[in-house]
Amino acid sequence: MNAEKILAIGAHFDDVDLGVGGTLAKLSKQGKKVYKLTLTDNVTNYGDRDIVVDYESSLIQSRAACEVLGITQLENFEVAPCTELIYNKKQMQQIEKFIYQNKIDTVFCHFNSDIQQDHVEASRISYVAARYCRNIFMYQSNRYILPSDFYPRYFVNISQFISQKKKALSCYKGDHDRFSNLFQMTIHENEALGYRTLLTFKDHYAEGFHILKIVEE
Repeated sequence: MNAEKILAIGAHFDDVDLGVGGTLAKLSKQGKKVYKLTLTDNVTNYGDRDIVVDYESSLIQSRAACEVLGITQLENFEVAPCTELIYNKKQMQQIEKFIYQNKIDTVFCHFNSDIQQDHVEASRISYVAARYCRNIFMYQSNRYILPSDFYPRYFVNISQFISQKKKALSCYKGDHDRFSNLFQMTIHENEALGYRTLLTFKDHYAEGFHILKIVEE
């Protein structure tokens, strides 16, 4: 991957870890500078499904996950209330300014045809802010059936970093791991992609991405 300075953007604190955690750990190990940005406060009170998540613990747990992955969490950005994120000029330009000032060349963001409303708006904010970057990749964090299929064509072998991804995800407690199943299903998906891309049954894992653009120098 032709990337030196990377920004991964998620709507919620665990989105980046789910969708691109192994790849970020790999890039960090290669000596690349990697940042993570979350655009909402992650607060969830979904009584019908007994899901409760608060901001402070989410922030602390995300810090721990970033430490595991070897990446830097950005915290001096304005966040929107969870489920109320919409495309807005203020957040977009704040991200655009960070990208410019830090010479970010590669951005990872949500797939633009996601079904979760925060993911969709986070994607739009991200790819507009990153429009001058050399590389823009889109990931899927949750296992929804989407309006347009997420069918990745760019894959990163994360076999040597799957333990770091698992450890990072384990930093999130309680209802982050939806129905105590989301994290496990994500790792199974990485294993399935490892088989499909590397055509071997044993101990291979991959993360897959939709390419918005790649520019080779």
